[in-house]
Amino acid sequence: MMSLAWRNLWRNPRRTWLTVVALALGVTAIVFLHSYRESSYGELIRSITRGHIGHLQVHGFGYQKSPAIEVLVTDPASIEAKITSTIPGASTERRVLGAGLAGSKELSAPVMVVGIQPASAPELYSVQRGVDLGAKAERLILVGVDLAAELEIGPKDELVLLAQAADGSVANDRFVVGGLVDSSSAEMNAAAVFLHVADAQSFFGLESGVHQLIVRVPGDGEDLTTPLSALRGALDLRTLEAMSWAEILPELKSTMVTKRKNQHLIDIIVLMIVALGVLNAMSMSTFERIREFGVMSSLGTRPSQILRLVLIEALIQGALGFLIGMGVSFGLLYGIGSIDLSNVMQGDMMGARMPSRIILTPHVIAIQSAAMTAFGTVLLGGLIPALRAARLRPAEALRHV
Repeated sequence: MMSLAWRNLWRNPRRTWLTVVALALGVTAIVFLHSYRESSYGELIRSITRGHIGHLQVHGFGYQKSPAIEVLVTDPASIEAKITSTIPGASTERRVLGAGLAGSKELSAPVMVVGIQPASAPELYSVQRGVDLGAKAERLILVGVDLAAELEIGPKDELVLLAQAADGSVANDRFVVGGLVDSSSAEMNAAAVFLHVADAQSFFGLESGVHQLIVRVPGDGEDLTTPLSALRGALDLRTLEAMSWAEILPELKSTMVTKRKNQHLIDIIVLMIVALGVLNAMSMSTFERIREFGVMSSLGTRPSQILRLVLIEALIQGALGFLIGMGVSFGLLYGIGSIDLSNVMQGDMMGARMPSRIILTPHVIAIQSAAMTAFGTVLLGGLIPALRAARLRPAEALRHV
């Protein structure tokens, strides 16, 4: 049956190739668009999780909903031990956060004070001028580049911080500007100052407490159901809360879901367009072979066998279109390599810096969608002609001219 179907296809090679090329173009479009979208989402998630959000976060209970200087993770060392024992390969970073007022010699501005562990946050910022924070508290402060321009300060200048401490008293201190930094967020560039976490704890009077434990886990970081569930099972949720980046930035996650649904709609449109072409080609092929089907029926070929023959012809064309389309799309993806978006995708998206360059790689979801489109198309387009051929009466078919 397979060899007969193969020979039938090449009785009219032009029509067969037109069908195969149409399928290949549809597969190429779907694989490329899906891979571009998934690669851009991957870069965006990486920017989020390697920057100031992380994959998961642990806070004192209620902190995410209503941040307050006194809502703390009071024993971060023991919680970090639980995290690393519960989630294999996980790393943690301690953060202190607070609002305050920063003043230079003549100017002042409201700021967000961020206490960090520099070695654990390599992608939180890049130092543009000056030096980074050291491994130990040295009473240095890093200032966002836009904030530094507003305050007219640079490395080695002094900056005074004024804020409310955890006990309600006024916290104030003087720090030396170590460097000016470009952060992972334009908002932080304009309003953030960075201290060593120990300096921040001392400034706000937190003792050993922190406001956030940033957790980074192996993998792409999109589906965090398993590590998040394991983490919540290990924590006392009466005093602590654990959240994923998708819960911290629900609007961003919702946008990604919506765009994926829109892509599926495009897939359906491509499928229907190509299916119409396949239907036309298969209908013409069936029409031209009515007498042949009549002869086959007269010689004892069952309708189910004729149905199977026509569907096999359609599936062979689908397989050829799929393989050629995959070859072309992989060639495009690896040939282009990456796309520079620095001129069109600048700034933040809901607090996350948009990636300036997307590395194009094939994704499983793209291959799955392409396969469903290719074979779904030929089955939809080939089923009607196949049923029509199977239902032919031998006497009527033999009289067909």
